[in-house]
Amino acid sequence: MAAAAPYEIRKDGYVEKITPGVDYKDRLPRILPKEPADSIKTFHVVPGFRIELVAAEPLVCDPIDMCFDENGRMYVPEMIPYAENNSAEFGSPNGRVSLLQDTDGDGKLDKSTVFADKLVWPTALTCFDGGLFIVAAPDILYCKDTDGDGRADVREVIITGFALSNPNALPNSLRWGLDNRMHGMTSTAGGKLRAVKWERADASGKSQPLQARGRDFSLHPRTGELRLESGGSQYGMSFDEWGRKFECSNSAPIEMVMYDDRYIARNPYLAAPNPLVNIWTYGNAVYRTSPVEPWRILRTELRIGGKFSGPIEGGGTAAGYFTGICGTTIYTGSAWPQQCRGQALTCEGSGNLVHRMRLEPDGVGFKAYRTEEKKEFLTSDEIWFRPIQFAHAPDGALYLADMYRETYEHPGAVPPSAKKHIDLTTGNDRGRIYRIVPEGFKQPKPVRLGSMSSSELVRLLEHPNSWHRRTASRLLYERQDRQAIPPLVKLAAESPSPLGRMHAMYALDGQGALTADVVLPRLDDEHPRVREHAIRLAEKVLGDSPVVRAKLYAMAGDDDARVRYQSAFTLGEIPGTQATAALAAIAARDAGDRWVRLAVLSSSLGRAGELFAQLAADQKWRSGPSGIALLEQLAEQTGVQNQGDQVAEVLRVLDALPDGEKNLARAAVRGLSRGLKKANSPLLKRLASDKAGELLLEMVDKAKTQATDVKAPVAQRTEAVRSLALASFEEVGNTLARLLESRQPQEVQTAALRALGRFRDEQVAGFVVDAWGGFSPKVRGEAAEALFARPERLPVLFAAIENKSINPSQLDPARVQFLLKHPDKRIREPASRLLGSAKLARRTEAMAAYRDVLDMKGHLARGKAVFKKECSTCHKLEGVGYDLGLPLATVQSRGREGILSQILDPNREINPAYLNYTLLTDDGLTVTGMITAETATSITLTRAEGESDTVLRTNIDELQSTGLSIMPEGLEKQVNKQDMADLIEYLMSVQ
Repeated sequence: MAAAAPYEIRKDGYVEKITPGVDYKDRLPRILPKEPADSIKTFHVVPGFRIELVAAEPLVCDPIDMCFDENGRMYVPEMIPYAENNSAEFGSPNGRVSLLQDTDGDGKLDKSTVFADKLVWPTALTCFDGGLFIVAAPDILYCKDTDGDGRADVREVIITGFALSNPNALPNSLRWGLDNRMHGMTSTAGGKLRAVKWERADASGKSQPLQARGRDFSLHPRTGELRLESGGSQYGMSFDEWGRKFECSNSAPIEMVMYDDRYIARNPYLAAPNPLVNIWTYGNAVYRTSPVEPWRILRTELRIGGKFSGPIEGGGTAAGYFTGICGTTIYTGSAWPQQCRGQALTCEGSGNLVHRMRLEPDGVGFKAYRTEEKKEFLTSDEIWFRPIQFAHAPDGALYLADMYRETYEHPGAVPPSAKKHIDLTTGNDRGRIYRIVPEGFKQPKPVRLGSMSSSELVRLLEHPNSWHRRTASRLLYERQDRQAIPPLVKLAAESPSPLGRMHAMYALDGQGALTADVVLPRLDDEHPRVREHAIRLAEKVLGDSPVVRAKLYAMAGDDDARVRYQSAFTLGEIPGTQATAALAAIAARDAGDRWVRLAVLSSSLGRAGELFAQLAADQKWRSGPSGIALLEQLAEQTGVQNQGDQVAEVLRVLDALPDGEKNLARAAVRGLSRGLKKANSPLLKRLASDKAGELLLEMVDKAKTQATDVKAPVAQRTEAVRSLALASFEEVGNTLARLLESRQPQEVQTAALRALGRFRDEQVAGFVVDAWGGFSPKVRGEAAEALFARPERLPVLFAAIENKSINPSQLDPARVQFLLKHPDKRIREPASRLLGSAKLARRTEAMAAYRDVLDMKGHLARGKAVFKKECSTCHKLEGVGYDLGLPLATVQSRGREGILSQILDPNREINPAYLNYTLLTDDGLTVTGMITAETATSITLTRAEGESDTVLRTNIDELQSTGLSIMPEGLEKQVNKQDMADLIEYLMSVQ
């Protein structure tokens, strides 16, 4: 009797192929919890430390974060509905925030009161003004107990608009910042945020929300000013004691935020790199001591066999790698040994462990290194241990929230066949809170900062424990006690603690009492971090003190790199030639550091040409590779800012350059003309009438010769083609058209298509369509990009489809969807007629037709050639290709069927990070690709072969996701069955 055919279950974007009659019950035994006294025995912590239980059920259930108020009382959000598979209702309102207290001073929490209940998924909180800000997506609430019974009787929505997503992608990590603002993470779900309590309509009568995709947020707790901040990682954010910001995501244990969003935002012409950078320097292995959950082992087997969708991590092993990272925290307490201050710890809930890293300076940033080798800082033998967040405490120790659950996973990511036999909610009545202390630790006396005088709070700003400093700072801000000002001024001037001097300045700023007299001496502080913050705070008093401004100019020569880095940002707040000269001094010294270059460019608005001229005055410096690169960037900024006096500065320098410095001259002309073209500037005509124009003509003539020289190296030819884009269409259009011919190398064709696509001339579409038949599938994507770039080219495309010179199946589904949903009916209607019923390959039919490939013998060498030809535009293996699509380093762990399925049906399961987007500029240009960077001023879309477009936000008219993968469907049209078998053989062989 034939076996019953498999069928599919689709849930939450995941798919499982179910084979009737197959049951996994015997492989999925339930694992029972331990009582708290027994759980503590399962821990292993590095020598010199111990872990202590401070609270457990029934006092607390599913703790996900913690904070201590000024009197040492702990508040805990309890995410009891975690992992409820109820996406339509987004979980049940069983979450809550509890108030935990130590009533006898022994360091153990012994009393619990429900402070706020009926919350869906509470994830974070922070104290303010006697109450709490509580994250409960889609809102942030403010709750307060006004009658002293421990329960909130005030409850109001402060912020709303966070996107509802799965429980691993919710806003989190509320932190009180040095700047007297509440900071938080939006996570990967993002949202359109509104500070509803203080909301005011704009001129249109509507309130405009902040689009928080890819960034964090902060809130001024008094005025309600809501601001987007640099960041954008997933779950876990921490400031070190100097206010530097660190984050983490599932598989990245630590990332550093390199700059403040506000500095980039002030120069709308600057396309900045992603501020969030991975700083860990080692592999992703972790060393757990717990057994691997049976369901994880089963899931990995199902994924390898192609029976359950989702990524196969760790080379096909079920555990032993970063996959559940959250809560990364920089230790800034006072109980641990001094050498531990500034170390980073992160929770790995899937691995039942805590990982530790040391941070070492690396330019203006850091690199993170594993502290323990071949083991972890803290592990448990128990799979129920689910660490998720840390908190610094009044006693100087580090507290750890343990959700304590049998299963720790997004509900949809558990195969339905396994979910039948496990309970995702088991543990919602349990939870643990621990503290990690050094051996010999003695419990200090309880603290009551709430009853302290303002002068006593001022003294706490130099306390060695960060909780004391931050809490005292917050209380001083809340009280706004003018009597605190004299002792704060004294502390800023005389404290032996650098941290105390820094905190005193920020506290004065929070009181509205920061003056030039306070800041000026700190600009000469012996500690570089105090100088760094004094520079930042000097921005508040610049208008009052020429002496402060003069000192800032002199600090361009500071010996500390981060001081100069901050100086480069702050100088952008000061107009005038002296500030420009100081910026030039920093740029000259640190041109090799990409972050300092960025800071200089952020400050170049209105003076890019002057900066160019000052830097170019140094003949030795301008001749070096760093100098030439920065001068080209400044020339481009000059052009795109489009100010006549600044353009004149660059032209003046170019006129004076000796003939022997053609490399610099060409770079500057290239940058200036590129910027002017972006600005669509009439100043381009002036460029043609100066010496720069002669250089440009010379460059274009040389580029024509090099681009068409079939004997020249391909890389040299493609670079020459890029230079042709600087000329007018009349000068280079026909040359670019010839470079589309099928006999040209693919790289040259692609470069020519990119150059042509930027011109508005009506002949462009005809050139592309005429050459279409000679394009390989690899080049066709860029050809389609050129045709779709401007709506006036689409009728030419439609005509080509009608006369059958372009086959509809050669257009990828994302572009077809764009046409079918186009807002202009003059495009939508012919698209519907020509493409609406196009017989694009059905994925199920393609899979059925190619299934026998799995039984064919493949040839490894031929498969490598197929990969290079068909896949390397988006994937990289063994040094060949581009790292754009999903990483393939462990692709063999998917199994042959899994690989075939991914190739033939790329839209079945799509990681949101690899979605295709369509962007329309205000100039009518359309670009597509995957979002690879998003900052305050720009968005970068990247396509095949690493081709990308960075578009300034000021030029964006519309941005929409297509809902489809960047990987196109229909590869079977150019890969026959034997080629497919060869390709799979090669992919399975890569180690």
